[in-house]
Amino acid sequence: MADYIPKYCSEHLVRSFFTPPIDYDDVSKQEILTKIKVAETYVEKAYQVTSADIAEVPVLLLVASKLVYNPKISKDHNAIVMEKLGDYQYQLAETTTGGTLSSTPWAIAKSWEAMAIDILENSSTSRHAIYVVND
Repeated sequence: MADYIPKYCSEHLVRSFFTPPIDYDDVSKQEILTKIKVAETYVEKAYQVTSADIAEVPVLLLVASKLVYNPKISKDHNAIVMEKLGDYQYQLAETTTGGTLSSTPWAIAKSWEAMAIDILENSSTSRHAIYVVND
């Protein structure tokens, strides 16, 4: 998979999407390229999108939504709420005034996935197609 050449979204773009950029020690090139390949295949097959102008952002959001579950990335980007090491416990993420979580890896991933799907549904070439049936 390390020899896969992305069509719409580069490995560098995925790494620089996060602040600070994802380090090679946190996520390997192979893992990112595998996720890019899966996301690009999904976008092409499910939405018939083959334009880099349309596919780049949704693919980036889909890949990032899968990477945010990585503990190293979640910790570096304040998506982990609390860690407990033996008797020691500390909080990493902010909570709202009601005490609910403002940013969990799950919430972040779902919001990015929803954005990607919205973009794809609004720009898909098959959305306004006419199909001949019973011919």
